[in-house]
Amino acid sequence: MAPNSNCKLPPELWLIIFRWATRPDDGQLSCTYEPFEGCFDLVSEMVLRTRRSLVQVCRTWRALAISILYEDVRVRPDADALKEFLESDQFSSEGNSSTPGRWVRRLELPYTSTDYSSSTDVIQILQSCPFLHTLIRPYLPDIPRESPESRYGFPTGRVALSSLTRLDWWHYHTVARSGGINSLVDVLHNAPYLQYLTLGGEFHTAPELGALHLPVLTTLRLRRVSATLLLRICGWELPSLAHIIVDFAPENHAIEQVWSTFGRQLSTVEFGRNVVFLMNDQITSFLRASPTSVKTFNYFIFFTMFPQLSMGIEASVERVGVHAFPCKMLSDLWMHLDRHFWWLAGPSLPALRHVVLYGDWSEIIKDPRFPRWRGCLESKGCRIEFASESS
Repeated sequence: MAPNSNCKLPPELWLIIFRWATRPDDGQLSCTYEPFEGCFDLVSEMVLRTRRSLVQVCRTWRALAISILYEDVRVRPDADALKEFLESDQFSSEGNSSTPGRWVRRLELPYTSTDYSSSTDVIQILQSCPFLHTLIRPYLPDIPRESPESRYGFPTGRVALSSLTRLDWWHYHTVARSGGINSLVDVLHNAPYLQYLTLGGEFHTAPELGALHLPVLTTLRLRRVSATLLLRICGWELPSLAHIIVDFAPENHAIEQVWSTFGRQLSTVEFGRNVVFLMNDQITSFLRASPTSVKTFNYFIFFTMFPQLSMGIEASVERVGVHAFPCKMLSDLWMHLDRHFWWLAGPSLPALRHVVLYGDWSEIIKDPRFPRWRGCLESKGCRIEFASESS
């Protein structure tokens, strides 16, 4: 119901209500590390529909919620129309100039919108969003089949991205040759305050990625990347890096080099929801390389092989987050859980004090085996907590 003369709430309270009404279940893309967060996704269609509904209720609600509506923007083929709208002054009031581009915080930019025919419009769109903090270049399965040599054979423009703090980048080698907004290197050079970087895609020799300095980058997320890229990353200067998320287990020698290079400065490592982690032991690899620095380790328990740690490794991990997203490939769920909890309660993690449960554990905690696991952990001074209770 729209506000009326009998129910006048202050605008600040309406804004809080609107924020909660349009808040995604899994949070929004953040520039800081959050356990088990998705990537390459803007808010859901349901949230966008709710925002559109709010601005259609009445003039008051429209005035209050219009900026929320345009915080998340997806660039589509009609980039010219979007450019004109974001640069328009239709929402300006007397003495207060405001364009819709100033409201945009997250922008999804598919490669189909940055070929030679539309890149100029896209550059102007980005220039009209001075407070943009998240840019997404998503995976598009049809890119390799669209003759990229002809569509991306001309240089694309560069744009300063001084407000950008998060970049989710799916790389296409043939597209990147056009430079500018299609080039990871050019974008990184123009985003000096980047804190969160997601990388995935077709990185071949990647000589242009040899020496990069990202002074404030704290979180690096690795999707499906090649060993070549990982070895290139090991040559980057990342003085603030504290969190690494590995969504797809790469070749052993390459990921071991990552742990060796950055292990001493990391505080958090997370393994993604991928059955590749069930194929071989990845936990031992990173703990062996950085046993004294990583304090938090998060992983999907049903997608990860239990570690084969030698007794000589005593990691300094103090907090382990385990997500219960189900995996249909497991033949014996309870044996798998039993092995993981015995590892958590065992001597390889002497500093462990918190095991935090994420996802749906309702059926598991009803089983009589769960109190036994809890008791083993408590006997070494470790608590089991639920993510909703954990600080």
